[in-house]
Amino acid sequence: MKRYLFVLFFVNCFYISGLVAEISDAQQAILDTLPADQRESILIKMRQAESLQTDLEETFEEIITVIERPDKKVLTPEEEAEYLEESRNWIYGYEQFLTSPTTFAPASNMPIPPDFLLGPGDQLDIRYYGNENTTTQEFISRSGQLNFPTLGPITLAGLTFREAQELVQRRVSTELIGTSVDLTLSKLRSITVYVLGEAYSPGSYTVNSLSTLTNLLFVSGGVNEMGSVRNIEVKRSGETVYVFDFYDLLLKGDTKSDVRLQDGDVIFIPIIKKTARAEGYFRRPHLYELVEGDTVEDLIFYAGGFTSGVTGKARMELSTINEESKRRDLDIFFSTDEGKLSALVKDGDAIKVSELGSLEESSISVIGEVKYPGTYTIQKGDRMLDVLERAGGISDQGYSIGSVFTRKKIAQEQKVSFERSANLLEQAIADALTGGNIQNISAGSLAPVSVLIARLRSTRPVGRLVVDTDPLLLKTDPFKNILLEDGDKLYIPKRPSSINVVGEVNSPSSHTFNSETTIQNYIQKAGGLRNTADSSSMYIILPNGESNLVNRRAFSRRHTNLLPGSTIVVPRDPRPFDWLVMTRTIAPIFANLATSAAAIAAISND
Repeated sequence: MKRYLFVLFFVNCFYISGLVAEISDAQQAILDTLPADQRESILIKMRQAESLQTDLEETFEEIITVIERPDKKVLTPEEEAEYLEESRNWIYGYEQFLTSPTTFAPASNMPIPPDFLLGPGDQLDIRYYGNENTTTQEFISRSGQLNFPTLGPITLAGLTFREAQELVQRRVSTELIGTSVDLTLSKLRSITVYVLGEAYSPGSYTVNSLSTLTNLLFVSGGVNEMGSVRNIEVKRSGETVYVFDFYDLLLKGDTKSDVRLQDGDVIFIPIIKKTARAEGYFRRPHLYELVEGDTVEDLIFYAGGFTSGVTGKARMELSTINEESKRRDLDIFFSTDEGKLSALVKDGDAIKVSELGSLEESSISVIGEVKYPGTYTIQKGDRMLDVLERAGGISDQGYSIGSVFTRKKIAQEQKVSFERSANLLEQAIADALTGGNIQNISAGSLAPVSVLIARLRSTRPVGRLVVDTDPLLLKTDPFKNILLEDGDKLYIPKRPSSINVVGEVNSPSSHTFNSETTIQNYIQKAGGLRNTADSSSMYIILPNGESNLVNRRAFSRRHTNLLPGSTIVVPRDPRPFDWLVMTRTIAPIFANLATSAAAIAAISND
């Protein structure tokens, strides 16, 4: 039965390849008794002090065409928080360049556009048909000429592909009567272009002659943190011939603004000049780069517009720097004010939009012994009693004392706590192995800890919150009538008639509740205590989720707190864990797991 699955035993024997020689034979023998995931995790902790690194690149022979920037790494929670703070000042568009191709393979399979400019190094397939049938391949020479059979050299460099086709067809039609010609560009020449200014990796790049500005930006890593993405200049022969705005491509999908590069072109990335921030309930809140003429309406467009929780008449705040007073002025207006929307945005401005909390979609699931079980919409300020009344109240068979109320946020916190406990246990094993305490460790003593770590990692807590659902108590005590949140779940069970006995007993089982039966009697019915039981730390999990330690004097007496649906838990004796530095924390870990399992069992056995 699910109710008794408090101990899950996993035995997996895998060997880690490539172990470092610093691990002794005795340490290795103990580590080999652990499951593979725990063994690897403990090895990492053992080697952190020595900063050992393993190069895994040779293991993978597959070709990776996209890599992350060299300075990108997996972050700890603390580093991630620091990263988020630092990235707050990155303009929108900068992170698009966090990955870049390792190679820039020639796009030889692409159709050649008619306006493609020919130059030295391009190879053409020439096919005569008609009176003459000849096929050959020729390169355009450095002088710009291509040598045609019978016709001789013709200058093609500097012509577009369409112009070259028309020129050759005219020459063939006049000089080779009865013969037609077909030209195909079979191999593209390479060109050298330069990326300068505030680039992530400035320098010269050799790419194929079909490459565009965006191709080169991505292959070179894009801009650095100070580089503009909206004023990127293409310089040719010392003059700026094109200014590229990356937002046209990124926000509008407009590829017309992408320009094809020529040999010797310079891509110059200037410093960012103007920025403004969009915050609050935008679909894409961020720091945006501005160009001359950008308005409040443009900034709203960059930010993706408002979220669904914002009404058509959104309340907005524009914070701008007053150059005279050297302070910020705050202008509050609504999104329907055309005059404000057309105002120019200045460098350093910040715009915020508010959301009506009452428009937020929230719901709670109510199941079990209520008149109308189902999912109910909750509004701001709704409490437990409100939703119970809408559900028709608790039925005659309902057991309000055993209500199970769960919340997503609490489940996440409990899972983090379980993971932290697993890490602490692994660290304790690593400390014992490296601290000279290895003679006290055996496979037998390590196995219970391994099982506990596995359970901590595999258990998914439901996030139970101890609440009262008795309507009378909720009406008389406002503190018990808690506020509801989106995603909450409430389960009202039927009135049970049994007591559960689990843990270190010979036959974990359920027994009919009798108010005159003592805890000792229930344990005797469950086959008595095992040798591994800790009789001094027994506790009761009440139907509402609360836990009470069993007083030894009440062990053989009638226990007033023992209610139908309660679970008597007999924990394991912590002495097998004496070799661990953190032995005292083992009992609370077991208790937390048992409480979580009891909540799961209460819902699962409906």
